[in-house]
Amino acid sequence: MREFYLDPQLGPFKTPFYVYDLNGIRARVELLKSRLPKNAHIHFAMKSNNNRAILQALRELGVGVDLVSSGEMRRAREVGFTPEQMIFSGVGKTRDEISLALEWNIHQLNVESLPELERIAELANGMGKCAHVALRMNPDVDVNTHPYIRTGFRENKFGFDFTEIARAVEILRAHPKALSLQGLTVHIGSQIRDIGAFRDAIRKTLGLWRELKAQGFDLQSFDAGGGLGIDYLSGDLSDDEKSIEAYATMLKNEIAPHVKCLDLEPGRILVARFGALVTEVQYVKRTPYKNFIIVDVGMNALLRPALYEAHHRIVRIDESQSVAKPAPGSSDVFDIVGPICESADVLGAERVMPADIKAGDRLAVLDAGAYGSVMSSQYNLRDTVKEYILGRGKIREHD
Repeated sequence: MREFYLDPQLGPFKTPFYVYDLNGIRARVELLKSRLPKNAHIHFAMKSNNNRAILQALRELGVGVDLVSSGEMRRAREVGFTPEQMIFSGVGKTRDEISLALEWNIHQLNVESLPELERIAELANGMGKCAHVALRMNPDVDVNTHPYIRTGFRENKFGFDFTEIARAVEILRAHPKALSLQGLTVHIGSQIRDIGAFRDAIRKTLGLWRELKAQGFDLQSFDAGGGLGIDYLSGDLSDDEKSIEAYATMLKNEIAPHVKCLDLEPGRILVARFGALVTEVQYVKRTPYKNFIIVDVGMNALLRPALYEAHHRIVRIDESQSVAKPAPGSSDVFDIVGPICESADVLGAERVMPADIKAGDRLAVLDAGAYGSVMSSQYNLRDTVKEYILGRGKIREHD
């Protein structure tokens, strides 16, 4: 499978802009589907990318959606997803959001706490509905990822502690017409590359799953969440494919034989590689202390480097939209920075770039298909960055 590419037709387009390769996304989805057990169902984590064209392509491939807000629910409905294809996650569901999910009879509500379970029961009783719920467990697994995207450790805000299950069972039994326990779910974080961490969380949660089955609950599903990461330092897609293979094999061995339905909520692994943020150099600034490449976009459009100190590969592109290779020995070290009035507005620190880089050159910030545009803002009243789609014979703007 080839790496993300730009298209020569993008040359005249005004920067900055995002561009997505739909063919690459489709191929990645098909790869994952081919490796998963037959009882697995993919629900794309829309929080990673909510572009309508991407969502439509995923729906056409039979993928469902994992949602964390009523706004995401409505967008999913707009592009054709059915309620049966929707899982609603998130720690702060409002009354209005739960009511909407109940009104639509969505596939599953992933419940994060005892107060939320009580609220769902109250609203379902009032509406004469039965909520299909799964309890999100916090397995207390400390994973090697940024603390801001670690969600399965005991000090995180996410999910039930195992000591709370007795009370959850009391609530479920007290509202048999309003609450139907479908299964358990676990999601330990994002950008995780250690398959062993997933295995540890799943094994601990499956133990509880068996206990609940023994107590008489007719559990149908186990939701293994998402979080499988990529190597942002490398563009080698074969590494991604090896990770997908190892992850799928683990799911086949650990979960698939024991449950009727295995739900997954991948995001980054499906779309990150197939998006780029294209920007134009405004100034090359050299000082006695540091060299800077100042571009026309920054943390307003791609927050990850400022928020997580995340690394994205950044390359200069030539007029044919190909990567421009510097001549041997003709490079220098720069900080690549944006126009935002914050010292944190650094897209790439201490990057080796062509020494002859100049104003007007274009750069591509790669692997920006996940948690890019969705986390953008209009800070400093910067314009919204447009999004373009490659993959159906022509380039088109699509939000």
